[in-house]
Amino acid sequence: MRRIVCVLLILLQAEGLLAQSEEVLRAARYLSGASSEEEAEEYWVSRLEAAEGRRIRINDRHLRSEGILSDYQIASLADYRSRSGDILSWEELALVDGFSRELVAVLRPFISLESARLPGATDTVRIRGYSFIRGSLTGVGGKLRLEGSRWRAGAAWRSSGWPFGRTSDGTFHAEGSWRGHRLLLGDFNLRFGQGIAFWSGFSMASLSTVEAFVRRTTGLSPVWSFSASSVYRGAAYEYRSEHWRAHAFASLSGMSGGHAEWLGRYGQAGVTLGWQKEGGWSVSADTRWNIRGSDLAAEFACRNGSPAGMVSFRRSFGTVKAAIQGRALPSSFSGKKYGEYALAGGLSYQSEKWKPLSGQSGFGSSVPEHKASITLDAALLPIPGADPRRLQIRAYAGWQWQFDSAWSLDVRLTERYRNYENPRTDLRADLKFLSGSWRAAVRVEGVHCERFGFLNYWEAGWAPPKASGGWNAVSAYLRLTAFVIDRWNDRIYVYERDAPGNFSVPAYSGRGASLAAVGSWKHRFSRCSLKAFLRAGWTVRIGRVPSPVLALQFHLDF
Repeated sequence: MRRIVCVLLILLQAEGLLAQSEEVLRAARYLSGASSEEEAEEYWVSRLEAAEGRRIRINDRHLRSEGILSDYQIASLADYRSRSGDILSWEELALVDGFSRELVAVLRPFISLESARLPGATDTVRIRGYSFIRGSLTGVGGKLRLEGSRWRAGAAWRSSGWPFGRTSDGTFHAEGSWRGHRLLLGDFNLRFGQGIAFWSGFSMASLSTVEAFVRRTTGLSPVWSFSASSVYRGAAYEYRSEHWRAHAFASLSGMSGGHAEWLGRYGQAGVTLGWQKEGGWSVSADTRWNIRGSDLAAEFACRNGSPAGMVSFRRSFGTVKAAIQGRALPSSFSGKKYGEYALAGGLSYQSEKWKPLSGQSGFGSSVPEHKASITLDAALLPIPGADPRRLQIRAYAGWQWQFDSAWSLDVRLTERYRNYENPRTDLRADLKFLSGSWRAAVRVEGVHCERFGFLNYWEAGWAPPKASGGWNAVSAYLRLTAFVIDRWNDRIYVYERDAPGNFSVPAYSGRGASLAAVGSWKHRFSRCSLKAFLRAGWTVRIGRVPSPVLALQFHLDF
């Protein structure tokens, strides 16, 4: 039986196919403030995947954030449209408060400029649905979502192990909105301020880029994920007007509270009050402003008499951006075994010369020839009563060079010093090719902590570029990875392409090689579409049992 499975996997690997799109990964990196796919937040990947097939209609009078746009951006759009009418071009959207040319370029695949005010246009929204089922060597799972103009419902379920799993997990939600009111039941995310009081969803929280110094708040958003471990389950309510937002929420785990914020032309300010069964009362005040190229974000909170705070400032000077952040999070506030008192700073630069991208045209079809950044984060991490002098310093340096319309080079150096562990040095280089339907990448990475670790992969793929509303019939992607990492502390994280709804970033250690292929086929008929995704892989480590991967996923979108 094992031989049959091995032969089947090898045959499947000969036809690798592409799943998660470059548009999703690029936007997730930018919105997370991440320097690579491995640092990107799973929250942004899942939200962007959900919006990719059904774009956010920013001219819709019932505009939804989809967990991507902030309350401030929604209010800013409403204010602009009341004064100037619907937004009809990407250049016009980039001029709206809360947006920028760079942000619009990455969000373009997820935004629609459809206008009900144009001749022949209509503002009616039919009932739409999206579903998929997934089966693999390790379990089964599926998702279902239905939505109308004022309501939405969805559920996700996953079981690990065969025949139908020894463990299972999942989420569900139902929401309705009317005249500024919104009610949500089930699983939801809360992301207010800079995340001191309420910020659900797993985050790497790395300050590897200047963009990461100021977090992008999204308020209340439903969860449509396989895992409910880092979200809230219960009920939430939202009220919105032109300049005000109010939220109330309660979960089955014993957490409840509320949030109110004022939204002005150049910024916002809010107050959050919460109570947790095990953590007691907490209160926080937050604000964020953007005035003439300067971003200021701050949040101050108190829990059980213990204060905490975070202040970030970012300023643009032409082609240079500078950022600084200070944070104080005592262990008595965070509930962790150690506190965190830190000061961080960073600089980034992008050249004035831009390079057109091969096979692309229109807005967002060119990028700066050079981009470089350096950030430094110094933190004291004391354990009260045990080790008050724990020190950590992290430094990040990166350089991106678009030396041709199709070729680019990305080099990154990460240095981490701790006075209670071995220092860690990580040097990584990525050479990428993207032209029309063809794409390829080579990654070389070396790490030194306890010993030296090395990882290298080669990948190539074919995926027709997406036109507005277009479809990829078939796309293909194949990756070969080799690694020599003898110590766990020298491990290297690698993003692995998977079908939508599965964001996988495993850690590589030991010695061995991995061959993986992911694929998709899409067909559109009438108002429905059928998509199939296949992922096959085989990882061999010296001294360990080989790890096969085989997963098949079907989507129905209507």
